[in-house]
Amino acid sequence: MASTEQDCIEIKVDVGILKNQVAMLTQLCNKMDAVIDRLMENQTKMSDDIYDDMEKKKQDTVADIKELHSRITTVDRNLSDKIELTERRIMDEIKSLRTDIAEHNQKEDNELKKILEWKWAAAGGILVLAWLLSHVNILASLGKVFG
Repeated sequence: MASTEQDCIEIKVDVGILKNQVAMLTQLCNKMDAVIDRLMENQTKMSDDIYDDMEKKKQDTVADIKELHSRITTVDRNLSDKIELTERRIMDEIKSLRTDIAEHNQKEDNELKKILEWKWAAAGGILVLAWLLSHVNILASLGKVFG
């Protein structure tokens, strides 16, 4: 009996130790569950933060694209205005050059007409003089005059 009592006491001690160990394991498991829950919450929070950052970056990118589009449109409008102004200036200069060239050509035409008038007048004078010389004997006339 002593051995059964001893065995019984040992079993009770072992059961007590096992209960103690089960209680400690239960506590550890509960702590691990709490840690896992916190880790999951942190992971969820971090994922949400990442998605929020990505959405913010997407909105910033869209805003930047709109700003660039606006700037490109403004630059295009300014360049178009400057090109149009330059084109007007060039066309005005071309018109001015045409006018100057037309005036210059008119002056040259007038001078050429004067030269042609003199040329024909001189040619006519030479013809008249030649006709007179051929029809009048100058030597005879001169001899009569000086003679």
